[in-house]
Amino acid sequence: MKKFHIEAIQLWENFSFAGNEFSLQHLNVHEVSFRGMVASYQFVVTYGLHCFTKDESPHVIAYQYRDGREARSVCLERYEASKSLPAIIAGLMDRLLFQTAGEKYFTLELLNSATGTMEPFKVCLAVFKENRLLRIHVTSAFFARWGAGSPGEAIPHKSYSIFKVAKDVQEKPRAKFIPKEANNRRK
Repeated sequence: MKKFHIEAIQLWENFSFAGNEFSLQHLNVHEVSFRGMVASYQFVVTYGLHCFTKDESPHVIAYQYRDGREARSVCLERYEASKSLPAIIAGLMDRLLFQTAGEKYFTLELLNSATGTMEPFKVCLAVFKENRLLRIHVTSAFFARWGAGSPGEAIPHKSYSIFKVAKDVQEKPRAKFIPKEANNRRK
């Protein structure tokens, strides 16, 4: 597997609980390319602990996973959904990203294995440049269960394509810092 000079966990270690082995291989670092009419962009994609953990949930198991910055309980609902993340990120050019003051995100409908129904699923991202590499760090991914006007709903006039975001990030001077959510290299 290719190694990148980035400040993030590149290979997630599997864990065992109650006699079952849980693989996190699907969250290992990978590259994704988006080819457009005008420009093409290649990103290094990493994932954060919040993609498969949550401290309070009916789907939490009694296992704490540590990423070097924090420890959180594994949530089986999020863990199962996280298996879809690489394919979801690969299809990002077909989605619009929305931005709040603190994050970029998008939502889609995803089958929740815990309920057996399609539910809104929110994926939060940090998109930045690190050591001349364009990087997408998935900070969190979860089933969004909010009412009208909640943070899970998109703001229609504030949407961007991955090409617009990539162009803006590419044109910025070298980043002076990495978003803290994206800096999760094990110590």
